[in-house]
Amino acid sequence: MEKYLELSYKQTLIYEFICEYLDQNGISPTIEDVKIGCNISSKSVVSYNLDILEKKGLLDRRKGVARSIIRSNEESESFSVPIVSTISAGIPLDLLSTDEIAYNSSFGEERVSLSKSMFNNNNKLLALRIMGDSMIEDSIEDGDIIIIDCTNNNSYKPRQGDIVVARVEEDTATLKRIYKNGNKVELRPSNKRYSSIITKNNNVIIEGKVVGLIRNYLN
Repeated sequence: MEKYLELSYKQTLIYEFICEYLDQNGISPTIEDVKIGCNISSKSVVSYNLDILEKKGLLDRRKGVARSIIRSNEESESFSVPIVSTISAGIPLDLLSTDEIAYNSSFGEERVSLSKSMFNNNNKLLALRIMGDSMIEDSIEDGDIIIIDCTNNNSYKPRQGDIVVARVEEDTATLKRIYKNGNKVELRPSNKRYSSIITKNNNVIIEGKVVGLIRNYLN
């Protein structure tokens, strides 16, 4: 490819890193990922070279969309979902219902790009940012972004141990593993420092099941 041959060493390094990252992870790297992975001094240097790669037609980026660096010929291989709220991996907190989220136009300003090879874009997918550390034994950490599938949230019957977004007593929501025992539900954390939430079945609404996780690695 003529455009590829015209690249500098640093641009070639960045382009090859991005291609390898996409192939291995199924999602786009962040600018910070590129900076660390290519041992580049600053994000501004990364951005400068990404601009050149875009002008040469090798990469595309969507403004305002997190993790949206893709190869130009892969535009149809990805789609974006909104980061709609923060979900607690600790003490339950307020969260809009999935129906409220879907119809509230104030959401969706920040989005994350997903690969169609790893996620079904026909499903009702949303992204939530994690706050807290009650799920660290499942490698879900404070600041991570989880992808939840809300496609069948009204009819979804969770299996024992599924990681779900659960609304407790209609007002607050939390991220936990779910276990059912008769007419009781246990929402169990994956951190021994926290206690389970145990309540009646009719006090819990399942908003969605976790189907993916995205993490930013920072210095």
